Amino acid sequence: MLKKWIVAGVFLLLVATGIVAAVHLGNQDAVECMVILQGDREIAVSFEDLDKGAFSGELIDGKGNVTAHDYAGVLLKKLLEEKGIDLARISGVTVTSADNYSVEFTAEEVLQADKVYVAVTADGAKIEGIDPGADGVQVIVFGDQNSRRCVRFAQKITVK
Repeated sequence: MLKKWIVAGVFLLLVATGIVAAVHLGNQDAVECMVILQGDREIAVSFEDLDKGAFSGELIDGKGNVTAHDYAGVLLKKLLEEKGIDLARISGVTVTSADNYSVEFTAEEVLQADKVYVAVTADGAKIEGIDPGADGVQVIVFGDQNSRRCVRFAQKITVK
């Protein structure tokens, strides 16, 4: 009889733990990973905002080697539109990383189809953040002769 009570008690504890976990996860806000700045406006961007679909393409390194990659993320142009940025009024964009590396893009580059993306996975693996074990974001630029304009650890997008 005591065994039945113990088994029932353990079962009830497991069910209660599952309910508490589900409620906790359901109440969590989206994890912010970067920010878009435009004038005085600051717009938070979450991993959910970025994980919108798959894209792929080839990158060229400084030695001229071409490698093909598959990513998950979003076209920068689409992200800016979704966040309420009027693309007809921008003159350019600067992307800055956690280690203060920055790259500038013209409005024409940002508006170009299949040119500048923001990625959260590369070749099936999450992109690493600057802190060990943290998830990160990378800006991917297709069509450049040198992939130096791909920004690892991207944290800030400044719209001009």
